[in-house]
Amino acid sequence: MIYPRGDVIHQNLSTEYTDVPDLLETFASNGFSGIIEVVLPKGLGAFFIAKGQVRGAAMESDPGQSPTFGKETVHELINLASKEIGILNIYKLSPNQIDEIVIRFNSEIVFKGLTTDFVKLDKFIQKLRNEHHTGYIEVFSKKNQSLGTLFLKDGELADLYLPSELENQSLSEPEAIPTFLDDVIRQGAIFNVYRSLSPNVSPGEDKSVIKPEPALENNKTHVQKIEEDSSHDPIVVEDTEERAEENNERNKQINWDSHKQVLKALQEIIVKVEKFVDGFSQEGIFLRAFKRALIEKSDEYPFLDPFTEQFDYRKGEIVLDQEVELNQFATGIADCFNLTLSHLKKEFSKNMNMPVNLKSELELKFKLYEDAMKQSGIHSVPPMFFK
Repeated sequence: MIYPRGDVIHQNLSTEYTDVPDLLETFASNGFSGIIEVVLPKGLGAFFIAKGQVRGAAMESDPGQSPTFGKETVHELINLASKEIGILNIYKLSPNQIDEIVIRFNSEIVFKGLTTDFVKLDKFIQKLRNEHHTGYIEVFSKKNQSLGTLFLKDGELADLYLPSELENQSLSEPEAIPTFLDDVIRQGAIFNVYRSLSPNVSPGEDKSVIKPEPALENNKTHVQKIEEDSSHDPIVVEDTEERAEENNERNKQINWDSHKQVLKALQEIIVKVEKFVDGFSQEGIFLRAFKRALIEKSDEYPFLDPFTEQFDYRKGEIVLDQEVELNQFATGIADCFNLTLSHLKKEFSKNMNMPVNLKSELELKFKLYEDAMKQSGIHSVPPMFFK
C-alpha cells in the first residue's frame, strides 16, 4: 500500500504488549491525526485517524494486491492485531492529508486513459471545478510512468502527491500544483479520473466516523497514553527571572533545530539530483562535478574549501560547521550547486533534461528549503535552477 507516512511518532511497538482499542481511545481523547500502521506476518494494515476519529482502515494481504477498505476492515484489523504478533508504527499527518488518503482508498473510476493529445487538462479541471468534483486525478507520462496525483475537494485543487523514492513518501504542498500542470500540459500525459465515494463531511462529524467495537479482555499490558509530538509547538513560558536561563537554552535548541531542518531540506535536493545524474552516466559523476565547483567557489566562500573541513557532502549527507553563518551558506551553496549543473549540462547536454515529476519534486523541495531558511531568519534565499 502506498500512502504518506508523515512524521514518526513511534515505531516498532509490539502488538503483543499494546492494546489496539486502548490505543485508539487514547488518540480519540487527544485529537490525534495520523496513521497507525499494523505490520503482521501475513499482511499490512493501517488505521487512518483525523482529529481522534477513525476515518477508515485498509488491509493488504499480498504486496501489489488491491487492499480492502471500510468499516469491516477496521474491526477485522483490530481482531487480527489482537491475535497475531506484529509491530505498530505511528505517524502524524494533518486531517486534510488523512482525508486525501481516505478519498484514494474509497473512490470509483469515472474516466480512464484520457490523453492530453485530445483532452485539454486545464479545461477538463475547470469542468470538474464547475461540477464541485471531489476525488483525484492520476497522471502518467506517455511511457506510462507515474508523474503525480492531483486531489480535488469540492472542485478545487487541494493537493498534489508526487511519487518519491524517499523512505517516507509525502503529500506535497499546493504551491507545486501550477508548475506541475504547466510541465504536464507542455510535455503531454495520460490521466485517469476518480470520484470519491466518501460522504462530504469534515473530519470530526459523526457521519463519517468509524468507532471500533470493544475488544475482548486479554493478557496484554494496556498501552500507556501516547501524546502527540509537540517538539515544534510554540514554547510559552512566563517571563520570569527563574525561567530566563531555561528560555535561553530552549531558544538555542530551537535555532539548532532550524539549522538541521535547513540542512535536511537541502540534502534531499542534492541527493535526488545526484541520483538522477549518476543514473544516466555513472556513479560518482555528480560528486566529481560538485567537488570541482566547491573548489572554484572557495575563494568567494572560504567555508567551501575542502581543506577547512567546514562543509562536506558525501554519501548523501551534509556536514556543516555551526560557525558558518546561514546567510553566507545559502548564497554560497546556491552558487556552487548552479555551477555544478552548468558543468554537467556542458558534459551531458543530451541527458540533462529532467523528467516532469523530478523537476516538480525538486521545486517543491526547494520551497521547503526556503521555508526552513525563513524560520532561521534568512528571508533572501538565492535560487537553485532545475531547468
